[in-house]
Amino acid sequence: MASGEDSVLRALNTPRLLLGLALIIVSAMVLVPCGMLVFESLTTVDSGGRHATLQHYAGVVSEMRTYALLGRTVLFSAVMTVCAGSTGFLFAWLAVRTNTPGRRFMPIAVLLPYLIPPTLGAVCWILLLSPRNGIINLALEPIFHTSVFNIYSFTGMVFVETLYTFPLAFIFFYASLSSIDPVLEEASAACGAGAFRTFRKITLPRMMPTIISVGTILFIIGLESFDVAWFLGYPAKIYILSIEVFLLTRYNFPSDIGGAAVYGVFALIAAVLLVQLYRRVTADDRRFVAITGKGYRLGSLDIGRYRWLVSISFYSLIAIIGVLPLFLLAAISLESVSWPFALHPQASLNNYKWIFTDSESLRSIINTAILALGGATIAVCTGFMIAYVCSRTNVKGRGLLDYISFLPFAFPGSVLAIGVISTFIDSPIYNTIWIMLLAFSIKFMPYSIRNINNNLMQVHRELEEASYIAGATMLMTIYRIVLPLIIPGLVAAWSLLFIVFVRQFSLPVMLSSPGSQVMTIMLFQEWDAGKMGHVAAYGVLMVGASLPFMVAARIMSRQKSVV
Repeated sequence: MASGEDSVLRALNTPRLLLGLALIIVSAMVLVPCGMLVFESLTTVDSGGRHATLQHYAGVVSEMRTYALLGRTVLFSAVMTVCAGSTGFLFAWLAVRTNTPGRRFMPIAVLLPYLIPPTLGAVCWILLLSPRNGIINLALEPIFHTSVFNIYSFTGMVFVETLYTFPLAFIFFYASLSSIDPVLEEASAACGAGAFRTFRKITLPRMMPTIISVGTILFIIGLESFDVAWFLGYPAKIYILSIEVFLLTRYNFPSDIGGAAVYGVFALIAAVLLVQLYRRVTADDRRFVAITGKGYRLGSLDIGRYRWLVSISFYSLIAIIGVLPLFLLAAISLESVSWPFALHPQASLNNYKWIFTDSESLRSIINTAILALGGATIAVCTGFMIAYVCSRTNVKGRGLLDYISFLPFAFPGSVLAIGVISTFIDSPIYNTIWIMLLAFSIKFMPYSIRNINNNLMQVHRELEEASYIAGATMLMTIYRIVLPLIIPGLVAAWSLLFIVFVRQFSLPVMLSSPGSQVMTIMLFQEWDAGKMGHVAAYGVLMVGASLPFMVAARIMSRQKSVV
């Protein structure tokens, strides 16, 4: 009898069981919505019921605007990737490799723009650069006698998306550059090469795999952009893929789910290719980049008189995209400033009183808290299980699990929403907050997996092997050895996901219904109604709610155990 119980316990602690459980969960979360997306694109419903058809593909492929739409989407993503990637890489290199003043505070300062959701960023730049009554245009009008800037343009879309994406590129490149031994750069400098020649001849070639992988991530972010494209592109009728999908499903009457699903299939194909490229580049990364555990002195390259110019440029940029919007939002929320621009001597808390007394507004705050708290918890728990199977076991099939679980990262939120809607349209969770919770968990599961995987890599396998030798099971080893060592990393990942969920817009705008709105949807509704005070108050509240979690993530990231 004891032997039988032992065999059951061993079976429950095998990597195959974890792999099977993870595959079931991931397949249900990812492959089912993807399958339903393809199903919707290949079927139609009429009086005779549902039947197979290619008419959706024929309708989309036969329209010339389809090619213009896809081309504009790719161009937007590509230009934004180049701009954000170049800016992030240059400032990261200057912070890590040169003697730029204030370089040690750059990784902290760059987090400030990250607190501002792209939705708020777009709103703030409309207030500043609207051609009719933007604050900057109004200030320049006496000089130029016309509006100098027009934020409602393709250039405006790229500009704003770049401003709030380059901090992410900076963080990736800063971490990579900090891990690479600078011995070759120092040797180049010792031979008389200047800092920028060393940058071009030594640093760029060594960083090329990282540049390609980060570029892939930025390109994916551009493909799924919705916030900036909606606020800046839609008024000027500049549509990209995410906007077209939204219009077909939410604005058209009746909704053209089939046509939107065709665009979704195009996005799915692109996602598969981009994920494959990312995985290949990151797998090859170790062959090209020499990473060492030795400490070294930061800022070893002298850039001479340019060092102060670089420092002033960086912190001025952070002030423009991080500090200025917050001051503007705070002033408008307190009614010290109104839009069109006017100053008022007395402040008021009326906008905040409305937020916390209006029943619909209170419900949106509660819904946002449920989604952020619950979604972050689900993503971290699921991500830990998947990351452990993929990185700490040798069971066959873990590569497939890793590939499927990473797929949602490259999937535009509006497209994923179509698959989720098609899957659960007849279920009790449709048109409720719970369908959004599910969609959030699917979309951001890859963020959790990659973050947790990085933490697991810092725990030496010898500790787990010693636990197994001592007779502990796998689950016991995870509970007693692994989890205590990576708790700070898990808290950091959870905190960052909380921030991401609070600022999410593309999924709620597709999935929300009366009673299930979140704060970003309320912000959108109040903006549409022209109530700028309410919009600004929501913005301040969202940033204020995210700030403690950003601080927690920063502290925990610095306390991660390296064993």
